[in-house]
Amino acid sequence: MALSTRDKQKPFILIAAAGAGLAIQHFIGDAVPALLYVTEVGVFLVILAVMLPIELTDVGQAASRIKPTALAVFINFVLIPLISWTAGWLILRQYPDIWVGAILYTLTPCIGWYLIFTDIAKGNVAWGIALLPWNVTLQVLLLPVYLYFLVGKMLPIDFWALARSVGLYVIAPFVLAAVLRPAIVRAKGHDYFIGPFKQILGEVKLWALVIVIVSMFVSQQPLGFSELSAVALLILFLIGFFLALFLIAVLAGRLFGLSYEDNATLAFTTTARNSEAVIGVAVSAFPGHPLVYLAIILGPIVELPMLLLIARIMLGLKDRIGAAPSVGRDHA
Repeated sequence: MALSTRDKQKPFILIAAAGAGLAIQHFIGDAVPALLYVTEVGVFLVILAVMLPIELTDVGQAASRIKPTALAVFINFVLIPLISWTAGWLILRQYPDIWVGAILYTLTPCIGWYLIFTDIAKGNVAWGIALLPWNVTLQVLLLPVYLYFLVGKMLPIDFWALARSVGLYVIAPFVLAAVLRPAIVRAKGHDYFIGPFKQILGEVKLWALVIVIVSMFVSQQPLGFSELSAVALLILFLIGFFLALFLIAVLAGRLFGLSYEDNATLAFTTTARNSEAVIGVAVSAFPGHPLVYLAIILGPIVELPMLLLIARIMLGLKDRIGAAPSVGRDHA
């Protein structure tokens, strides 16, 4: 498994889309609210394309590996929300919109390309695949809770708008994907589903995301230069976030006696994030706050080089990780 050309180019494509949206927004000089409908449709397609390839049949395999799976779930769904909120308070509290966007971006674990980096770092890809249904299901269940208790304290959030956005952009694609997936496999076969169809989904996801980014900026009021200056702080926050999570994963793996392969998988399932899952929620729950969207879009732009760096560091530590005395090594 290798990082595809499209994956390598994705950060630059997202930068270009954000730049195009901001330029059009500045040229027009006013919001174009009608484009919100384009954004909503595009976001739904993006999230559906993200969720369609995820098969929910490997939950038992991950559950049988109690210690590493419990560790991954704890870091992803308990520790990371606390770290994200606290780090945001330290660095971004003077810019609440950026702070909200940063928290939204960091809340949901990746359900896709972290497997590529796991493979690059010679990690346990099979266990990584088995973690996917856990990551998908738990983020669907917990996202409304996180939004209400963490984000709702910083920007006013209407409960019914939140319920609508989560239902429309998280739960509905999740359910529709669960219905469509077996239907496509029955009609075209599993090889087609994991081959040509998955490649088509990748293209749909990328270019629908480009349309979403452009339209959601043009649909909002133009940003001022002083607001954009906060981007430097956001980049500092994101770099610190990725480095901190990497160190936590390595130390936790060493403390609990994980093998190098499992530790590499833990590092990437906890650092890689799922920005697509929260873009729709952000647009629907926080209309008129384009800095929230900008923060979410900048996330993967910083994420890709950080994940590549982490993969190189993991390979450099391969002979040292997994050899320490453990608190009951898990051989499952």
